[in-house]
Amino acid sequence: MDKHISIVIQSIKNTLIGLAQIMLQPSVGVGMVFLIGSAINSVPLAILGLIGSAAGTLTAVIVGFSPKDIRNGLFGFNGALVGFGLGYFYGPILSLVIFVLLGASASTIIMQYMRLKGWQPFTFPFVITTWLIMLLFTATGSFEIIPWSLGKGNSLNFMQAVFRGTGQVFFQEYAVTGLFLVTAITLNNWVAGIFTIGASCIGMLVALSFGLPTDAINLGLFGYNGVLCAIVFAGKSLRDIITALVAILLSFLIYCGVIYIGIPALTFPFVLAAWITFWGRGWLDKKLSMR
Repeated sequence: MDKHISIVIQSIKNTLIGLAQIMLQPSVGVGMVFLIGSAINSVPLAILGLIGSAAGTLTAVIVGFSPKDIRNGLFGFNGALVGFGLGYFYGPILSLVIFVLLGASASTIIMQYMRLKGWQPFTFPFVITTWLIMLLFTATGSFEIIPWSLGKGNSLNFMQAVFRGTGQVFFQEYAVTGLFLVTAITLNNWVAGIFTIGASCIGMLVALSFGLPTDAINLGLFGYNGVLCAIVFAGKSLRDIITALVAILLSFLIYCGVIYIGIPALTFPFVLAAWITFWGRGWLDKKLSMR
């Protein structure tokens, strides 16, 4: 009995850490705060995210992936994002659960494949899996995307834009949820917390300077990819700050390009910007070391 209880407790921990790893925070406490913050915005959406994290983690256990990686939540966050993403675009309805389960499992397999190849997956397994599911829905007409409620008014709401820029990583439009996420990140890693707030502010200000729609800015749509970039490159050195800034601005440009094409951006701008920035920094370091 004690063994079974221990397995259940560890499974819950793995699932919660999977949620926290969406923003690179391997912490049960952070995962719990993220779940509560998501539930404040939408309980059904939070449940889909939790199901996705659990399904992705369970797939890794069944297939026999590294127990250490499973405990670190590395196979939960992409599945969680599949759950959050599908629920956000199509509504958190019961009939989506099977697709969340399948998508989360597929994202785990893709994640491990990329890691074995020596690639940095980040959230790409979520992106490609969700794109394919959305393509299937479009082709079959089985589900329809719910129109976004961009809100009214042309005035900038600074606080809402900043905190929503963080919350949108989880597809959360409620500013209080964003505040929960920022608080949890800051308490776990104050440097990452500062970079998170800074990145959301930069995305908002750059979008404003480009004359982009204020309602979309208020929703945080131009900040969340930069937030992920900032957390990845967060550090105390000038090199870290410059690298993070480059990645943030690059993710903004990629986001605008993807949206212009008409493809749901998801977190692809973050992934591509992070890949390019890592490559560029490595190339520059190599050149400088040869001098």
